[in-house]
Amino acid sequence: MSYFGFLIFLILNFAWSHQSSKTVTDKDLKWNYSIIPIRIEDTNTSGINANQIIQESIQEWNNASVLEISPSSNASNLITFSNDFSIYGSAVIGITEVSYGTTGVINTAKIILNEDHYNFKDTPGIAFGNRVYLKDVVTHELGHLLGLGHSEVLDASMFYANFPGQSDLSDDDVAGIRHKYSSGLGKVSGHIQGGHKIGVLGVHVQLISRTSGKIVSGISDETGYFEIGGLNLNETYYLYTSPLKKTEAISTHYSNVQSEFCPSPYVGSFFSSCGRQSDGLPQGINLSSNVPEIDLGVITINCSLRTQADYTFEKLQSSFNPITIFDYAKEQKNEKSYVGFFRSDELTETSFTEEDHFILDLSGVTLPTGKMLDLKLVSQPLGHPIEYEMEVYQSGTEISGSPFKMETISPAGILRLDLNASKALSVNPSQNIFEIKIKARKLSYDYAYDEAGFAIPDFQNFASKTHYPYLIIASLKQGLTPILDTGSVLSDNSSCLDAPFTYAVKKTNDQSLDSTITPDSDVALAAACATIDLGDGPGPGSFMMLLSMGFLFSLLALSLVKRAKNFLS
Repeated sequence: MSYFGFLIFLILNFAWSHQSSKTVTDKDLKWNYSIIPIRIEDTNTSGINANQIIQESIQEWNNASVLEISPSSNASNLITFSNDFSIYGSAVIGITEVSYGTTGVINTAKIILNEDHYNFKDTPGIAFGNRVYLKDVVTHELGHLLGLGHSEVLDASMFYANFPGQSDLSDDDVAGIRHKYSSGLGKVSGHIQGGHKIGVLGVHVQLISRTSGKIVSGISDETGYFEIGGLNLNETYYLYTSPLKKTEAISTHYSNVQSEFCPSPYVGSFFSSCGRQSDGLPQGINLSSNVPEIDLGVITINCSLRTQADYTFEKLQSSFNPITIFDYAKEQKNEKSYVGFFRSDELTETSFTEEDHFILDLSGVTLPTGKMLDLKLVSQPLGHPIEYEMEVYQSGTEISGSPFKMETISPAGILRLDLNASKALSVNPSQNIFEIKIKARKLSYDYAYDEAGFAIPDFQNFASKTHYPYLIIASLKQGLTPILDTGSVLSDNSSCLDAPFTYAVKKTNDQSLDSTITPDSDVALAAACATIDLGDGPGPGSFMMLLSMGFLFSLLALSLVKRAKNFLS
């Protein structure tokens, strides 16, 4: 195994909400005007129409918020290509420099792309050797230019490692930029705690959308506080907490984050009320125009996965007797979520497991004309390398499209492991009893990377090894419009805190700017970011800083090029 060492700079911003960048004094890094002029230079690169691709990346961000990046021939902000990257080294594919004052207001920004060592391509897909899709790089760097840091959401353009499809903004990217620059949107906040009411630093707090199945995220600060804004209204979210996977790619403030607050590290878990914490029934968090902001109170980290006792019993039997997980007549709810799991010791790459078998009894739904059942299986955003098959039956008849399986999404060639199904309810109530049968097998590492694209970027660090819960979301729609359970009462976890060995951890305040990182992989070096002190800027006591963010790639032997995974910053 080869090892590559690079002297790199680590970012000093504190990203406690989404992936927003902050100054060393916790000031939000942002522009103070709505139009950002930018000059695009030297676009006759690599024999492609770079200007068009850059314009497409700009449009991605312009579509996301009220902020507008506007190309201008005389702007001081710049996107350019360089044939001399000796100051950064051949491992750096691009760098973003952002200058700002003590209040966090950005003054100027520059993106420099490394044409010295890389041939940018104009087609999406996996990067091989020095051939990298330009829009993947530029979209990521423009996020830095706008004041965003890195995210651990696996489909986010601001994820630090390169993957196919990074050129398109995720729900997390959109919420992050809207939280900075837009208003009138939803917000969820709360405090993550362990035993003895101790706040936990560096918890990855993830909101799973009922509508899309996608994730918007935040990170808890040293008191355990988190805040996630820029959220869609008239939407339900389910909250999932887990330890951060790669703190050095986010901020040095998280370099001493701990997870050993249980007999072993705490695990990913869904936010459930204290009375139902062991039932595998996450609480739905409803945001609407009437209730756009919710403080959830205290949310506990957990030492073990919480699932319904009957379900856990059936998982231990030789055959799985069906479990009713949604009975509309009894519950009078329009949506229901349920946690299932597969154990690592029951999964292989060659054959599917025995099926989990569930029943949804919607025979009590009134006035079913035009009503639809929307069904989602969510697992991939949580880093679970599992291929699922889901059979869906309506009153004994398999619905169209069943069994639902993973898909390859073009043109980037991305694997979609999560499953979606939808079916109109019958006007005959007795016909609205649904059965769901779910089975799984382990996703092959080689298949995910070499044949169909990326299922989980930076697979070695971000794919779960032993903990494989999945979330079933069953909800009713009127046509295409979700029917919300408004007025739901949420219960926090202040009286049922887990993780008895939790102790207080402070964020790192080390102001040193450089560190040497030696990766433990022979494929690529993960990039970090840098904050460089430029000394006093214009005006008395303005104190200018330079935030540099770049993509770093390790130099690979030719025999490794086929399997090279490119990491970004």
